[in-house]
Amino acid sequence: IFLMSMGEPLPKQVFGHPWLMMNNDKMSKSRGNVIYVDDLIDFFGVDAVRYFVLHEMPFENDGTITWELMVERLNSDLANTLGNLVNRTISMSNKYFDGVVADKGVQLKPEDSVIDEDLKKTITGTYAKVVGKMETLRVADALTEIFGIFKRCNKYIDETEPWVLAKEKDTDAAKADRLSTVLYNLVEGIVIGASLLEPFMPETAEKIVAQLNTSLRDFDKLEQFGLYENGTKVTDKPEILFARLDMKEVLAKEGVDVRVVSMPCMDLFEEQSAEYKEAVLPKNVRARVAVEALIDYGWGKYVGLDGAIVSMTGFGASAPAATLFEKFGFTTENVVKAVKSVL
Repeated sequence: IFLMSMGEPLPKQVFGHPWLMMNNDKMSKSRGNVIYVDDLIDFFGVDAVRYFVLHEMPFENDGTITWELMVERLNSDLANTLGNLVNRTISMSNKYFDGVVADKGVQLKPEDSVIDEDLKKTITGTYAKVVGKMETLRVADALTEIFGIFKRCNKYIDETEPWVLAKEKDTDAAKADRLSTVLYNLVEGIVIGASLLEPFMPETAEKIVAQLNTSLRDFDKLEQFGLYENGTKVTDKPEILFARLDMKEVLAKEGVDVRVVSMPCMDLFEEQSAEYKEAVLPKNVRARVAVEALIDYGWGKYVGLDGAIVSMTGFGASAPAATLFEKFGFTTENVVKAVKSVL
């Protein structure tokens, strides 16, 4: 109505995206299961968070986010599939040809020709697939298609075995030229993949092409293979795009387990000095959530948290608390389970 009153055109399409769930449950402050985007960005970086949210929210279904899933996706897709591919390709180019990338245009053996043609077909055919997915708002599927390029390049390394070719490159000119062409094909594939990735992960895409001493390509050139300039020298100091994370270290740092608080009366906490607060409850979002969850669930004033152990010196008989304790029992071990069930 407002658009019509202003004489503005009405939208031709409206997309209502699904929910992003925490452990298959809606996020709620009262449940204490909220993950804040600022905390994710501070820990994983903007592009990693963008990738996860876009990739884990399928078109027709709700997406799920947890710290564990974030670490798993970063290690698998970003560190291994993408980051390791870029690093290996640049490192081999430097090791075998002082960083100079060139397509030697060698006459291929039939088996090598089949491998190369399949690689090129996969890479040049991805743009049309991505466009098709985006036209139907299937963003997660579009990202999957793009990462198909990086997975195919990794497979290409296994198929061509550059390290084997390198063993005889100084004595066999044909193998030296084949090795050079293999590395050129990898670089070309990475550039096309990075150009497709740019709308989703702009910082990462720019970092990739900067290390390859080139620029991102316009979309109308992404169905052409072989535009990377022959003789270009890649960086001699490749940057790790995404470092692998240790699951246990991440969970410990983010305080996923119940955190340290030892107060006979929670209501007194805010009255304490800043030094005392920091000593018993570091500024950690998960710690704050733990306290909020206990309060919101009506477990009364008399609550103590000691590491991952909850000890009760008394509690209010609220309905949520009674339900949880009836479910888990009153032992210290079971109370821990009760607390974690709402965090």
